[in-house]
This record gives sequence, structure tokens and C-alpha cells, in this order.
Amino acid sequence: MIVTDRFDPRLDKDAIKEIFEDFIENKSYFISTWQEFDKEINKRVLDLQYRNSMVVAKEEGEIVGWGTYTLIEDYLGNKRALIHQVLTKKGDSYRKGIEEQIIRELKLYVKRTLNLDKVFLICQDSDSALRNLVMKLGAKKSKNYWYENDI
Repeated sequence: MIVTDRFDPRLDKDAIKEIFEDFIENKSYFISTWQEFDKEINKRVLDLQYRNSMVVAKEEGEIVGWGTYTLIEDYLGNKRALIHQVLTKKGDSYRKGIEEQIIRELKLYVKRTLNLDKVFLICQDSDSALRNLVMKLGAKKSKNYWYENDI
């Protein structure tokens, strides 16, 4: 059975590193290194809002997933919560409900703590498994299209 808990930087970092390395190699839409990710985790640990928003999923006491969000404020003052792609190992992906449980926990946290009634999720059209999951959770393609441009 999968259960969610808050990330504990003292106890959970080694397990997260192992998941991160598999995730970057096999599932991530983005490129990163453990050093960059560790630096970001350390920043978030010092910010109470972000520290409490880092969620781990455990199966029989072993960490099998990690997720978080980022709060974005646009130039008009609108706050938006962006739930990031959940870190899991490729072998655990979408079969055990890890991603779903973490996303549900993060949505609940955003609603209760930030009083926001909408979250955004990153999902490439080519990732049919994740797209099916976010649609199962009631998410719809946003009318706010984001484009990327190398400069």
C-alpha cells in the first residue's frame, strides 16, 4: 500500500537521490543534475511553505516517489501553483498509483494552505500515461499556451 508523508531532508535525501537519478535518465522532460536538484531542495527546506509542500510516497516504509509544486506570481499579481512532474523510478511509473497519490496530496495542500482553487500541471502531449492520469484527476488542457524559445 502506498502512503504519503512530508519530505524529511535528514532522513529521505539518499532515497530521493536514487529516484532522481533514475527519473532523469528515463522519464524527465528536463535536464538537470543531482547537484542542481540538491541545491533547490536545500533552498526549499529553508522556506516553510515549500518545505511542507514536498511530498514523498512510501511503500512498506521505502520511498518510491517525490513531488512538489512551485508558486508563480505573474505580472498582474495572479498567483498560480504549478505541480511538477512527480519523481518515480521508471519501473514504478503509473502502475502503483504513486503519481496519482502525490498529485492528489499536493492539490489538497494547495487548496487548504494557499486558498487557490486551480493548479497547473506540466504534461507533454507525447506522454500518454501522464496525460491519462491528469485527465483522470479532472485536469483539462489550459487555454494559456506556453511556448519555448532558445535564445
